[in-house]
Amino acid sequence: MVDCKAMPDRFELRELYIQGWYELDANKLIQAVTDDFLFDDPAEPAPIGKADLGDYMRRWDVRTRRLGADNLWILADEVRQDRDGILTDWEWWELPGSPLKGMALVKTSDQGVLLERITYFDRGPEKRQTE
Repeated sequence: MVDCKAMPDRFELRELYIQGWYELDANKLIQAVTDDFLFDDPAEPAPIGKADLGDYMRRWDVRTRRLGADNLWILADEVRQDRDGILTDWEWWELPGSPLKGMALVKTSDQGVLLERITYFDRGPEKRQTE
């Protein structure tokens, strides 16, 4: 008899994935994603697969620290939908101390995180025209 509770579900896998980002722990990220996982960052030349996720995390950390961030995330306006076995999360993200902010879309099944797609938003008060 198989104990179904021993297998992590999409909620647990999504939590493991975000903890991997908070802790900059590539092993947690890799454990949380499916074999065909894709991370789409428009700052990268191509989407990142599972095999390259650890290297991407290290590049991300170096890049964001150069811009003044210290990996203390602010996530806001989070919206979650669980439908047909797919957990979909949308959220606004910011890295204080840096200009980095935008939106993220994350899709997770009971097999793992399938996709994360991020966008950047660069229009702030300093970019608005004053009249």
